[in-house]
Formats: sequence, C-alpha cells, structure tokens
Amino acid sequence: MKKLILTGLLVAGVSFAADGRAIFQSKGCASCHQVAVDTVGPSLKKIAQAYGSVDELVKYLKRQAQPKVWPEKAAIMSAQLAMIKNLSDAELKALAEFILSHK
Repeated sequence: MKKLILTGLLVAGVSFAADGRAIFQSKGCASCHQVAVDTVGPSLKKIAQAYGSVDELVKYLKRQAQPKVWPEKAAIMSAQLAMIKNLSDAELKALAEFILSHK
C-alpha cells in the first residue's frame, strides 16, 4: 500500500512539473531564460539556487516580493509578470516547481 501511495505521489509530481514546463514554454519564459546559461534573463539554475521554496518564488511571480536575482534588471521582467498575472495559484505553483527543479 505504501508503495502504491508513493508511486502515485511521484507520478503527480512529474505531471505537475510537466504542466510547469508547458506554462514556461507557452508564456514565452524560454525566450529570456535558459536552463544553465544566462541570456537576457538569468538561467533557471541561477533562479532555482536563489529561491529557497516554491512559495518564495510564487510571491515574486505575483509581485509580492522583490527579485533575488538581478534586481537591477527587474524592469525588464515587469512586462512578463504582467502577462502571467492571470495564472491561477496552481499554475504559478507548477511554474515555480518547474523552475526550482533545475537546482
């Protein structure tokens, strides 16, 4: 029984990360953020290392917290944050989980 529950949780986590990946791609995040290379924006790896939790990153995505990575370029990200403001909490969480999976 424990194995079945654990397997179900792992599958749910994988699909949740997949939803985050889809959101990342569909909202244009990939045009500025690459996995391991800084481009217009910091790499996903750098973002994942700076934010300690999903909740912390979601707060930033909701504009409820200051940026921890490249705050001097926060104005560039402002337009993108406006584009994702209508995402649900679940979608923002999935997006944050996808980003943080790159530690």
